[in-house]
Amino acid sequence: MTHPDTILIADDDASLRQVITTLLQEEGFNVLQAADGNECLHIAYEQRPDLILLDIMMPNKDGREVCQRLREFSTIPIIMLTAISQEREIIDRLLGGADDYITKPFDNDELVARIRAVLRRTRQHSRQPPYDDGYLYIDFDARQVRVQGNLVSITPKEWRLLEYLIKNANRVVPRQTLLRHVWGAGYEDQYNYLKVFIAHLRQKLNDHARRPRYILTEHNIGYRFQTHH
Repeated sequence: MTHPDTILIADDDASLRQVITTLLQEEGFNVLQAADGNECLHIAYEQRPDLILLDIMMPNKDGREVCQRLREFSTIPIIMLTAISQEREIIDRLLGGADDYITKPFDNDELVARIRAVLRRTRQHSRQPPYDDGYLYIDFDARQVRVQGNLVSITPKEWRLLEYLIKNANRVVPRQTLLRHVWGAGYEDQYNYLKVFIAHLRQKLNDHARRPRYILTEHNIGYRFQTHH
């Protein structure tokens, strides 16, 4: 059974948020709402929606700044909502990390079509096959980890950490990058958090702490996931 996609609407216009919410719910989506930039960042980090509709003009961080902050820890697709139709502004916005834009006022059918197109395009690019070396099996779609066939319990933060390491397999990922991706901006110097979670992951993967097979430590730099195919 597939779960409905969750869309986060970030706009300071409460009536517009409700109109879009009703429209998207009728189309089968789950919907979250944020009234300003800070609330959008908080919900995006905690809830991990499938797509964000982001208004360019908002209090407490405008859409451009929110987009930049989101890209520090997430690849969630973003569609900008804007009343500005100048071509230069649109290009700047897309270069700032957005995946698409739609100008207000917009046609309801067009908005839904844009959302579905961006979700479809994003999944085609981001779909990752399972990792399987005969001992460790990781299903990225189901978010499941198995060691010697046995299902391992993984917390959401452990999953984000492991997934990011594997997507950058056989390359050293700096500690600051991992902290920003898993915990968000502002945690880049919390190395103890990372050390504890790496230890938990190694234990769950039956990875020897002193001679790890999968998650290797590059001292004072970061960590590297070593594949074994």
